[in-house]
Amino acid sequence: MYMKKRSSRKTRKAHRAHTSGKIQENYLVVVRSWMLLVMFALMLGLGAVVGTYFNHQSALDTPQVAGAQTDAR
Repeated sequence: MYMKKRSSRKTRKAHRAHTSGKIQENYLVVVRSWMLLVMFALMLGLGAVVGTYFNHQSALDTPQVAGAQTDAR
């Protein structure tokens, strides 16, 4: 039986640039950042709406007359 000799010289494969994975990773980082920014803006807007509503409701409970002040005793 003869054993097949392995070549000591390595064959070079054509190396592809791995830019597609890097671009997809950068794309995901950008999308996540924008999602975080949009969620933050929505939370601020919702807080402003709820705050305005509560302010309006509390103003209805305390009647005010122009130029008059009431002190609680």
